[in-house]
Amino acid sequence: MFRNVSIAVRMTVLILAGAGCILGALIGYSYVSARRLLEEELREKAQYLADATACRIEVVERAVEKVVQSGAFMLEDREWDLEERYRILTGVVERNPEIFGAAIAPSPHGPAPYVCRAPDRSGEVVRRDLSAEEYNYEIWDWFTLPRDLGRAVWTEPYFDEGGGEVLMVTYSVPLRRPGYPGEFAGVLTSDVALEWLREMIASLTVGEAGYAFLISANGTFVSHPVAEMIMSETVFSAAEDREYPLLREIGRSMTRGETGFVPFNSLANGKESWLAYAPVRSTGWSVGLVFPREEILAVVLRLSREVFGLGAIGFALLLGVALGIARSITRPLRELEAATRTLSKGQLDVPLPAIQGDDEVAHLATSFDTMRRDLKRYVEDLRSTTAAKERIESEVHIAHSIQMSLVPRTFPPFPERHDVEIFAILEPAREIGGDFYDFFLDDDWLYMVAGDVSGKGIPAALFMAVTRTFLRSIWHELKEPGPTLARLNNELARDNDSSMFVTLFCARVHLPTGRCDYANGGHNPPYRLRPGGEVEEVPRVKGAVVGGLEDLRFEEGSLTFEPGEVLYLYTDGVTDAMDPEDRLSGDTWLKTQLGGLDRQADCTKIVREMRERLRVFTRGAEQSDDITMLAFRYLGGGS
Repeated sequence: MFRNVSIAVRMTVLILAGAGCILGALIGYSYVSARRLLEEELREKAQYLADATACRIEVVERAVEKVVQSGAFMLEDREWDLEERYRILTGVVERNPEIFGAAIAPSPHGPAPYVCRAPDRSGEVVRRDLSAEEYNYEIWDWFTLPRDLGRAVWTEPYFDEGGGEVLMVTYSVPLRRPGYPGEFAGVLTSDVALEWLREMIASLTVGEAGYAFLISANGTFVSHPVAEMIMSETVFSAAEDREYPLLREIGRSMTRGETGFVPFNSLANGKESWLAYAPVRSTGWSVGLVFPREEILAVVLRLSREVFGLGAIGFALLLGVALGIARSITRPLRELEAATRTLSKGQLDVPLPAIQGDDEVAHLATSFDTMRRDLKRYVEDLRSTTAAKERIESEVHIAHSIQMSLVPRTFPPFPERHDVEIFAILEPAREIGGDFYDFFLDDDWLYMVAGDVSGKGIPAALFMAVTRTFLRSIWHELKEPGPTLARLNNELARDNDSSMFVTLFCARVHLPTGRCDYANGGHNPPYRLRPGGEVEEVPRVKGAVVGGLEDLRFEEGSLTFEPGEVLYLYTDGVTDAMDPEDRLSGDTWLKTQLGGLDRQADCTKIVREMRERLRVFTRGAEQSDDITMLAFRYLGGGS
């Protein structure tokens, strides 16, 4: 029967009927889908906020750990008198605003200097002695745990009565007596006051009625909007008191360092909510964010009402304007259709027909014309961008070639000598990187080095070039590995605003005798491949990373190679390589693979075989770090 009426009437009736059905379906569907989408969006945002909060806390704690570990290296270097220890602790507190106090507690019991900020927040730094009779530091966790465990620890939160007189946590590192590496000499600590942490947690914006809280490794509430629960309840005691078994399972998950997003009844007001939590891995703590469910439903209900209201208004308007639109829409649409056929052939310079008015069809014509101009501009921009990208790639390739020219690449490097064999490879994770190796002959001494600069890319490559230049110059002057690293460390640490550093293993071999002198600046210790098949790690010597702090000493070691023995140097790109399941290769894997090598193979085959085995281990996973390998074989005295 619709064939007997005009196309405008038919279009109006069909539009209104279809619009009515669609509107009803959309209102119902929008409620369900909007609720699901909002909950999914909340899950992502809540988890991101929880992870970000945990990271903010962990950044402070990692900074504290590095400061304390660096101080421990320095204190173990030699004996320091009491005034020097006070000065060291004062510098630690004054230069690190996140640290409330620092102490050196010796073993056996003796003067224990402690420097902390005044509790009145005046900014003043005060000195104290923890060896006083009223403060027996040998019973506190920050002393007993590192002593008994033999490693650095974070304590549970506590009130330091008689010491800092504030609620705090402490990071403690065990000290070894200078000259006696196995003897416990005390601890070096740094305290972090928890007031700033509670203020930071309380300041988080979690909806209108949500909140954030923080628990320690054993589940104690460190921060919570209910003040009575702080330091007096654990998540497990709260579960028992409220007969809430799900809270006990949540607490176990949080104390295990897991991440989650689960339904939750608020401990502050009992309302149904969502809980997002994430671990602070350095201390074993966990951050929780509570989002009330009613806020999410309120948004959905408001959105549904708005959709229904707008739909009703649109339906009424549609009834009045459908006939007029139907009559005016066909002619300009035909003109637009013809014009778009021309555009589809790539003729972007042909103008579209000008359609008078300000209705949807006119807007559509304007949009098509805008699209035509944008496409034309996009094609032009794409040409320019492609050219710029090709130029950048060319420059990076040139930089890669320049970097690779800084390391020896001609093998064998000393064809006139029959007492030495050497081969090395360098594969940056990006086009350019921070790994390097080097070697050269000076009379009967062979000097060689493997290094790894912190970071990747162009900054690491520049720092590597500076390091290599300084190293060659200093080595030609001083000859010995230990003094060479000490001088190089001072040159790199001076005016090092970027705080970059490099790990280095330096060695020199007297080719007539096979004697090897070496020093290590925080680098992976190399391996000795004995002719009989044994694989041994080169004895470790003391030495921090190079370029971090000035005036450091680097201990030298010495050994003698047997004829046919191989020294294998590498960077952490070998032991930190990961397979598709994110499992690290590690030191054990490396030693096992070295033990399976053919001892009759030359250095070239050894290095290439190890690279192939590493490639088999990673199974095509993306290379995450620069890879450097160097193999040196001592063949016996004489050239």
